Amino acid sequence: MLGIERGTVLVLLVGALPLTLLPAYGVVVVGALLRRRLLATVGGALVLAHLLIIAPALGAADRHAAGAPELRVVTANLYVRNPTPELAGRALRALRPDVLVVPELDARGLAGLRASGLLADLPFAVTQSSDRAETVGLFSRLPLRDIDIRSAAGRRLPRATVSVSGTDVRLLAAHPLPPISVWEPLWRRSLRDLAAESRALELPAVVAGDLNADRDHALFRALLDTGLRDAHDERGRGLARTWPASFPVLQLDHVLVRDRAGVQLVVLDVAEAEVPGSDHQAVVADLAVLPAQ
Repeated sequence: MLGIERGTVLVLLVGALPLTLLPAYGVVVVGALLRRRLLATVGGALVLAHLLIIAPALGAADRHAAGAPELRVVTANLYVRNPTPELAGRALRALRPDVLVVPELDARGLAGLRASGLLADLPFAVTQSSDRAETVGLFSRLPLRDIDIRSAAGRRLPRATVSVSGTDVRLLAAHPLPPISVWEPLWRRSLRDLAAESRALELPAVVAGDLNADRDHALFRALLDTGLRDAHDERGRGLARTWPASFPVLQLDHVLVRDRAGVQLVVLDVAEAEVPGSDHQAVVADLAVLPAQ
């Protein structure tokens, strides 16, 4: 509630808040069985707090978009040490994205994606991978224009505009450094910069990537305060988790949307998908683009 998140441990605990408070239900049961009124009361208060925290994540937005042009956006952290990037590319190709954002992409990973045939389906790309450093790749089935590379706290992040049946949508790839040890100030700066960029946009926008932040972090909520909406929240799936892939406890990977200039981006569906060799699950969001009347 207070947004007091300082230090790696506290930041991680806040990100896992829906899971962190689950033992409160056991406290209520134990307090009732032992007839310990104070224990049961404290547990009940924590259960109530937990329900209040998760409630906003469970209500799907009621928005209709019959017949509107659609855009499938996928974000998939490839993992820079992925031993099977070609296999990952095949799995991503099977998802049939219109737009794909790939954090932790290097030259080897890019070669694997190309060998999988994925990039033949997504011929328009913004990427600067090299043998020495990871980057974030932006790939599209539709032509990209107004391409820009934004430097943010050590990352180089692609931006571009895509036209969906004549309606322009701005694409922003995101991948702040994780809030671990000395990187925490850079994590904060990246999310604040992303919020400022979102606030200044004049086009409807999609922000996609590994944000290294969960819906319970104050900086993530500040990002939503700019008008962005989380695709998972829009479909009542705000408790979905994407990291680590084997047993997800944090939702780090997001597709965020915002309306602008009379254009509405409606989230039709959102799901997670496995990415072979990665420590993250992918997020697949189907969007409808409702042009201004």
